[in-house]
Amino acid sequence: LEGKVVGYSGTPLSESVLKKMVKSDGGDPNKVKLVDVGFELNSSLISKKVDAVIGAYINHEVPLLHKKGYKTVDIDPSDYGVPSYYELVAVTGDQTWAKDSDTIKAFWRAATKGYEYTEKHPKDSLQILLGNQDKSNFPLEKDVETKSLNILLPKMKSEHGFGSQTKESWQSNVDWLKESGLIKKKPNVDEMFENIGESK
Repeated sequence: LEGKVVGYSGTPLSESVLKKMVKSDGGDPNKVKLVDVGFELNSSLISKKVDAVIGAYINHEVPLLHKKGYKTVDIDPSDYGVPSYYELVAVTGDQTWAKDSDTIKAFWRAATKGYEYTEKHPKDSLQILLGNQDKSNFPLEKDVETKSLNILLPKMKSEHGFGSQTKESWQSNVDWLKESGLIKKKPNVDEMFENIGESK
């Protein structure tokens, strides 16, 4: 990516991820030009305003590009020194957890049932999604969503249960965030997450 223009959505995290990847590959991050394209990642690529983008989802932007006839070269940050992290997490505060933990656990049981149903009945689940889409603001395309589901389901599977997290993963991210200057102080990882399926 040296000498290239990379589009991103203007977040410090993306800047740090790109810097780490280029350095891990023996390159000079200062020779990569970053351009804030907001959320127009695909259109900036198609219009050739940028040579590459960071922050595109392999289950959304990539299938959309493929549908339009564009080939992609996908680079996994975890292959270049960036720790893998949990992309979507449910967040609450200590007071809410103490007061409404039963409700939160009920929500998580429902989410788990939804995942299990989707895993067993992907076609039916896809129809539910398409039947409840916001067509006027965010229209969905069946073939793209089918590819997305095929990409996501294997990645969501865990031998420890749906949505389970590990201390090791959180710790490696905390260490990297501190090393990258994105946080000033390391939080206590034991206080950061709860495996709801395992909690009593």
